[in-house]
Amino acid sequence: MGDIHKLSESSNGLGEYESSDSMEDVFVFKPIKVRATPVPQPRSTKIESPETDYHCQIRETEVGYQTNTFPLMRTISQGATPKILTHDGMQPADIISHDGIVKFPPIIRLNVGGVKYMTRLSTLIKYSDSMLAAMFSGRYPVDKDEEGNYFLDSCGTTFGYILDFLRNMSVPPNDAAISVFREANYYGLHELSEKLKLKPEIACVTVKEAHRALFPNYNEVREKVISLAIEHAVITKIGEVIIYAFRTEFVPRTQTFNLNHNCVIENAHIKVGPWLASVDEEAFMKCLENDLLEEGFTVRPHDVKRKCRYYHGQTCQKFVYKLQILF
Repeated sequence: MGDIHKLSESSNGLGEYESSDSMEDVFVFKPIKVRATPVPQPRSTKIESPETDYHCQIRETEVGYQTNTFPLMRTISQGATPKILTHDGMQPADIISHDGIVKFPPIIRLNVGGVKYMTRLSTLIKYSDSMLAAMFSGRYPVDKDEEGNYFLDSCGTTFGYILDFLRNMSVPPNDAAISVFREANYYGLHELSEKLKLKPEIACVTVKEAHRALFPNYNEVREKVISLAIEHAVITKIGEVIIYAFRTEFVPRTQTFNLNHNCVIENAHIKVGPWLASVDEEAFMKCLENDLLEEGFTVRPHDVKRKCRYYHGQTCQKFVYKLQILF
């Protein structure tokens, strides 16, 4: 067979090369094994118990071994049965479906400003257009405290009245109506807000706010009056503020009227107007004084309006008010 060599059996189990003249020889071909260099992989293990559900990952670093332990975020695929593990009997861990929607448990534990509540999920999502329904729809993350309770940054006592309304449509007592009204508006519970508007406390607030809305930038004007009064009261402890309030703009009828005359409004600290409502400047001043008194300030009754004395073919119709806050 020419130069072809074969491996024959020997008594010691090793092969040796011989010529190919013998027909009893058997050819044996052995594959060459290539040994790959092993790549170190981080060791990972999952620890499950009735108390915890954590993923423990051990990584080999240049300075030794590093262990990272963090809660598992379980994802449920189609047709799979979820395994819910709790943290020492606390709130069950969130379950996320294949489409990314959080599946809340039927019983929800809440921490509202430090006050703990327990209620049904169906109670929180009773009104589909409310913020609570959106928060617990599964589309948005909800913060948790260290015990696994869902956390809401609101007044815990007031939220109890919110839950009572969601459970049995009960309306809070009059002394809690204002605080509950604010929370109801915040959480988008329009049904509760409408019922509270019939309470005397809320009705009074509603009327006052509607009256203030008749005057332009009323809240900004009130805050500026207070700031100026504090600034002007440093020496005499009497904060005097001159206000130019006008319902309509004054337009002179004569051509000889000098618009650049020394008008009384040049000494005004604040300008308010014009407005469309059929209320005069005196109503504005009374509204401002009443609000300052309700806030606890000591206010002297405002002086009678001081008119401009300029006359040239026509009297100037502009005037100012003097308001004083005592400190």
